Amino acid sequence: MPSRSAPRHQSDAPVLTPLLQRCSRAVVRLGVWRTTLLFSASISLLSLAFTWAYLRLSGYTEMGEAFYISLLVPLPMTLLPGSLIFALVSALEQARHTAHTLAMTDSLTNLRNRRYFMHTAQRELDLAQRHQLPLALLILDIDHFKRVNDLHGHDMGDQVLVEVARRCEKVLRTTDVLARWGGEEFVVLLPNTPLEQAHQLAERMRESVAYSAQLYASDDAVRVTISIGVAATTTGQPTTLDLLVQAVDRALFDAKRAGRNQVWLAPQRHPKLAAGPALVG
Repeated sequence: MPSRSAPRHQSDAPVLTPLLQRCSRAVVRLGVWRTTLLFSASISLLSLAFTWAYLRLSGYTEMGEAFYISLLVPLPMTLLPGSLIFALVSALEQARHTAHTLAMTDSLTNLRNRRYFMHTAQRELDLAQRHQLPLALLILDIDHFKRVNDLHGHDMGDQVLVEVARRCEKVLRTTDVLARWGGEEFVVLLPNTPLEQAHQLAERMRESVAYSAQLYASDDAVRVTISIGVAATTTGQPTTLDLLVQAVDRALFDAKRAGRNQVWLAPQRHPKLAAGPALVG
């Protein structure tokens, strides 16, 4: 398991400016018809105001029929076109939101994907360092996952991934971020969490999977275990997301080499594990 650094994701160019994004979201919140009526009423009031100002500047003291004309004429000119335009804006905003959600979600497990995680992890790391708060990172790997695919097929492998994701979610807190890291690996971000507390949480995740995640294929029980690497920032000591990922990846590697189904902390280095063959699964 070679050490991996965090990938750099180029941010996509925004399709809409922030102002247009806020406007389109407001249309979705208000609804098409409410937005259309509000828009039409605003145009009518503006028409009335401009007509009144024009008549006053022209020397007229009373508006007469111009009052009704300036107020009512814009309504049919704005209601139908406005409803069509705002319906299109609402549909586009909903489609944009759906596309954004799909781009940040793993389709198999419904967890957040790697792209979302890297963006969130960098933001949380910057926040933790700015305010001198602890932050921990976990990477977990399903033990012997290749063997599950080889013996029981990829459908069973998919079920294992979904079950492990579900078990881990049950253990985590609402502030924690669980994502699919790739293949049979998952990653967990633990904001405001020191190393010892992260270790305890990782052990609960490992036990939840080892004692509960049992599936059946052709009447054969498929037992599932996971290995977890844990790393945490040191308060007051600057670090980068790349270094944190590399540290937790080495801890995971040590956990696999030490026999799997266990949790290893990043500083935890055993002399017998200083060198050894790479493992598969």
